[in-house]
Amino acid sequence: MDFASDHCLAEVPDSFDSRTSAAEPSFLNCLGGSGLQECFDFWRGCRDGDRTPLKARIDPVQMPVQILPNLFIYEIVEGRYRCRLAGTEIVTVFHDDPTGRYLDELVSPGAIAGRTRLYDGVIRTGLPVVYGGKLAPASGSPSWISFRRLLLPVSKTGASTDIVFGMVVFPQFDKKAAARSRLQDLPYDFEAWATPGDL
Repeated sequence: MDFASDHCLAEVPDSFDSRTSAAEPSFLNCLGGSGLQECFDFWRGCRDGDRTPLKARIDPVQMPVQILPNLFIYEIVEGRYRCRLAGTEIVTVFHDDPTGRYLDELVSPGAIAGRTRLYDGVIRTGLPVVYGGKLAPASGSPSWISFRRLLLPVSKTGASTDIVFGMVVFPQFDKKAAARSRLQDLPYDFEAWATPGDL
């Protein structure tokens, strides 16, 4: 798979303001060539008109098979994001199963605020976002693994957006060469928000 994209992989700081920056990466361009496009298309097909999809419509049986190993679902529990489901590829890459744990327990301390802002933004606006960066071994090894993650809004009942569904991919990840230590999620390098016209 080819993930090279100057518009998408250029470093964008956490303070990046997509409303004013001329260097804003394109949401749809950042999906291309990664499998994230199939996940976005599936989510878009689950919508009822322009409404956020219901959780009942997010049926794994109906998903493209390439989504399943890399999918995740987070739900809001007392103001925090708890992982309800994580695919097998996620467990393989992180050497850990995040199911049942909270987002603020899974990322490095310096990345918590940025990650929470993205999840909060998806819940508040009802718009998807794709972001990416690097994962580093907790052991301190200089090696790292790049990732790209798509967050999509979902609703339990239709009354409000309260679930984040999505997919994460790991370009050039080599299972044989992968470090045996757990990985930590570092502050991300870029983010790209969908516009209503992308939906």
